[in-house]
Amino acid sequence: MLKSYEAIYDHGHIQWLSEPPKVEHFKMLVVIEQPEPTLVNEHKRKRRTPPPELKSSINYFDDALKPAFSEAEWEASLERTAGQCAGDPEAFK
Repeated sequence: MLKSYEAIYDHGHIQWLSEPPKVEHFKMLVVIEQPEPTLVNEHKRKRRTPPPELKSSINYFDDALKPAFSEAEWEASLERTAGQCAGDPEAFK
């Protein structure tokens, strides 16, 4: 049977935070609780931007709610993908 006890391990010594177990000899399972890492200067983080040589290859959309493609472009893309999956060589052009 397993029973949990809280303790602090400090340089080879165990300091019990609650009442210690009432046994003289026992096997222990140790789980180490580490503090969560914090982001240093999280409030100063800046949005990363790509290098200038990639600017022409990336589309920027300022309005997050605005669709990236028109309905016609979306349908054409789906048809082209379906043709590629079917093995149509014209769909790869």
